[in-house]
Amino acid sequence: MPHRPPLTAERLAQIWDDHPEPVVLELLWEIHRLRATISRANQIRNFLGANGHGAVPSSVWGCFMQELDAEPCLTDKPTQRQQAVVDKILNRPRES
Repeated sequence: MPHRPPLTAERLAQIWDDHPEPVVLELLWEIHRLRATISRANQIRNFLGANGHGAVPSSVWGCFMQELDAEPCLTDKPTQRQQAVVDKILNRPRES
């Protein structure tokens, strides 16, 4: 399934303006954090890419590894909601 186009900074600001609630602010901070991780990954790609020099400074690599190690992962224990969805799928009668 294709992803939706990325939200622009203007759209994110509009969402906050329309819904200035703590939960929305929490989600916007999470988006900001994930964009910072993507930015670091792009920085590393530029070091290693076709026009890069093939070496990543240890400080950049170390920060990136810490960020990745802290990321939630599909191997993490599912939340109750996630487990309920999986259970529902597994218990669904199969179509013939």
